[in-house]
Amino acid sequence: MKYFADIHSHPTMKSYGHSFPSKENSQNPLSNSSIWYYDPPNLFEKLIDLLGGIVKYRQSNFSAIGFGNTGIVFASLYPMERSFFDNKLKTGDFNDMLLNFITSVGKSRIDYIQSITDYFIDLENEYNYLKQLDGKTVTLADRANYQYTLAKSASHLDAILNQDAINNKKVSSIAVFITIEGAHAFGTGIKPKTNPADPKQVLANVDKVKNWEHRPVFITLTHHFYNELCGHAKSLTGIVKKATDQSYGMNEGFTPLGLVVLEKLLDNSNNKRILIDIKHMSRKSRLEYFKLLETKYKNENIPIIVSHGAVIGNEKDKHLFLQEDINFYDDEIIKIAETNGLFGIQLDERRIVAPGDKELKKSHGMERRKVLFHSSVLIWRQIQHIAELLDSKGLFAWGIQSLGSDFDGMINPLNGYWTVENYPTLSDYLLIQAHNYRKDFPNNLTQSHNRIDPEEIVDRIMGVNTYQFIQKQYR
Repeated sequence: MKYFADIHSHPTMKSYGHSFPSKENSQNPLSNSSIWYYDPPNLFEKLIDLLGGIVKYRQSNFSAIGFGNTGIVFASLYPMERSFFDNKLKTGDFNDMLLNFITSVGKSRIDYIQSITDYFIDLENEYNYLKQLDGKTVTLADRANYQYTLAKSASHLDAILNQDAINNKKVSSIAVFITIEGAHAFGTGIKPKTNPADPKQVLANVDKVKNWEHRPVFITLTHHFYNELCGHAKSLTGIVKKATDQSYGMNEGFTPLGLVVLEKLLDNSNNKRILIDIKHMSRKSRLEYFKLLETKYKNENIPIIVSHGAVIGNEKDKHLFLQEDINFYDDEIIKIAETNGLFGIQLDERRIVAPGDKELKKSHGMERRKVLFHSSVLIWRQIQHIAELLDSKGLFAWGIQSLGSDFDGMINPLNGYWTVENYPTLSDYLLIQAHNYRKDFPNNLTQSHNRIDPEEIVDRIMGVNTYQFIQKQYR
């Protein structure tokens, strides 16, 4: 595998936050307002992570991406929701200090969000922040040159990944595709009870985004709080859950405005469709969306995407997985495969494993190799469940699984796989799991075409499936 791919991360989250108020993306990789700022976890930060699930280091900065040989990055733009910061703790210096400790986005960023009146402005600012260093070369600590380029199409992706050889430049190139997390970014959800959004302005904002120079590949339609478009699933845990209230609009379906926004996003006039990521949507909203794909959009071959998810499992293995419908049922996974979609596996131990699981406990040990092995078991279980489910339906077993880490999205990462820089190690340990699976369970897959080499399985998960998806869906 020449390079790896991640279909969901937030490389701008912390650096953009620390760029306030200037919003300047520094080309100096030693500046904490630079997207290249290298901040791997030290021992103390790993301890905070292990004990409290709080990430004080940076997981998806572009230095880590470069060092981790990740050539394709889906950078998720996310106007942070005001409901995170207008919470039960009220306002004040102590609250701001606590919120900054949890999020690490900077006090100036928190102050901005607490007074925000239009998420769309913040979306445009974050996009502009990312564009500032598009195509610019940076020399990193390994004395090598790197650059990222915002990709405009599948053919542009090939040009980016091949430009080092073509131009005889000693530059490691990273192709970046834009995505958006949460359609509140179009200007909804600030005060949905008392001051709902203006539908005309919302639709105008959708048009603006569809005409960006770098059109988003997909949008996660909802996020943690009600956005006036469709219901969301329960998602928050720990201290954040205690401090906030997700209940309004949770588990509901589409609103009339949501259906109009959906139609505009899926309109493929001038080849400008933005696909839908069903992560964070309520189960009811997801089922309504599937119904639309089967009726209104029956002949349009629209792929279903989960950018960063985990399985719920079935009667055979559900004891291994988190039983909450932020995760995905077997019927949904089958639909993803039938539509040639993607399922990004989230590298968050709160999502991919049942609480108290014995492998989870083993992954909290002290011996590094054992930690890496047992953490990779948790990821492999997701991969295996999807493969065996699809095989049982006569489908290709290995075509939708990909990485959707959600790094720097305030997740609790699997121990040992702290940042994007650890992807080469993850690839090695997944290969061990794939070989063990083939040796120990040779008859679990009934379809002969699904008994492929372990190396091909891991290559697909770590990048090939994502590359092939782009070639089909982002022309």
